[in-house]
Amino acid sequence: MTVQQAVRGAIDGASGETVEVKAAAVAAAATAASRIPEPPKDEVGVLWRILATALSVVLVVALAGIVWTVVDGKDNTSPDVLVTVFSSALTGFLGLFVKSPA
Repeated sequence: MTVQQAVRGAIDGASGETVEVKAAAVAAAATAASRIPEPPKDEVGVLWRILATALSVVLVVALAGIVWTVVDGKDNTSPDVLVTVFSSALTGFLGLFVKSPA
């Protein structure tokens, strides 16, 4: 279904309604019709594996860097940047397991 067909259907379905209702129906129809299409199922597994592997590598490298900067014993090295990278990568990795709201 194209955006034009969805909008026309919303206008036809909202005939006799107020202007606000028509505007909301048209906006919802246009938004729903213009969604990004989902990738084919056989490609989803490959994409997910690539993303999960990449984030896992970043997590391991960042964690190793944090351990290295703490263990090296120098006062002038700060693991703050590595902690930021680690926490961001961990958040992204955990986000892979959260169900999509749509």
